[in-house]
Amino acid sequence: MTWKVDAADRLLDSLLGGLPQTAVIAVATADEDGPKVLRSKNGPTEGRFEIGSITKTMTGAVLASLVDDGIVALDDEIGRWLDAGPNADITLRQLATHTAGLPRLSPSHVLGATDPYLFLTPHVAEEELRRCPVRPRGVESDYSNFGFQLLGLVLERADGTSFPKLLQQRLFDPLGMTSSGVPKDGEPVTIAGHINGVPTAPWSRHLYGAGGVLVSGDDLARYLNACLNPPDSAAGWAIRQAQQPDFQIDPLRSAGLGWPQGPPGYLGHDGGTAGFRSGLGIKTTTRRAAAIVVNDKSAHGLMRAIRYALDAE
Repeated sequence: MTWKVDAADRLLDSLLGGLPQTAVIAVATADEDGPKVLRSKNGPTEGRFEIGSITKTMTGAVLASLVDDGIVALDDEIGRWLDAGPNADITLRQLATHTAGLPRLSPSHVLGATDPYLFLTPHVAEEELRRCPVRPRGVESDYSNFGFQLLGLVLERADGTSFPKLLQQRLFDPLGMTSSGVPKDGEPVTIAGHINGVPTAPWSRHLYGAGGVLVSGDDLARYLNACLNPPDSAAGWAIRQAQQPDFQIDPLRSAGLGWPQGPPGYLGHDGGTAGFRSGLGIKTTTRRAAAIVVNDKSAHGLMRAIRYALDAE
């Protein structure tokens, strides 16, 4: 228990000096013995944080779950479900490992826009996909937010279930994550996002495969623990499969289904939204894990702080 407590305190301390006093932070730690340890500052643990691209690890688990049920196969081509034009031969595996040759953002994405994903409805996403130039598949892992937005859309069409509901049914409910999900229209914000202490409005989203999930501090700890110690269940199996190396990037790094891996012994993901930063890391050799969420986009160095905590004696 000592490492988990010390690491949680160390992670909180590493962030406090560079953030406004009003910042809300939640930190979770876990090891192979469980139970998880949660530390929080300035906010109730039931308040919900945006986790940004950590959502991609969840999308990878949903994909693995649908593969296990025979609903999709990793090498299925997206043209079965999307009007993809010349990019119809991209596979689900390639989307999930960032090897589809797609750009980081959709072609019409405007950097710095106040609400950059508002325009990207499913119909528009298919139009944007058809505009993307055809590039080599399966030869290079090049991070694509757009690819995961499309992956979530494919999975909901393949199963006939909305992607938010897929997350709920196949991950959140089985893991006991009772305060997690995507925001509903008109739902009050329990923890507001900020930039350098100034409140900022959340981004609008129509596609949730790449980001958009909200979690409470308690649910963050539950998810962290499940990622380190997958339960003996269908959800645990899906998490374990998503974490397996699927594409070798270079001698030190590989890609799972939504999970960046490397250097050897480490895997994890970070995230950023209009007003939040997040990070989750696992050290497989020592069976340790840590995660941070903070409601201020100006927070930096989260993954570096997590790595230091995981390496601490």
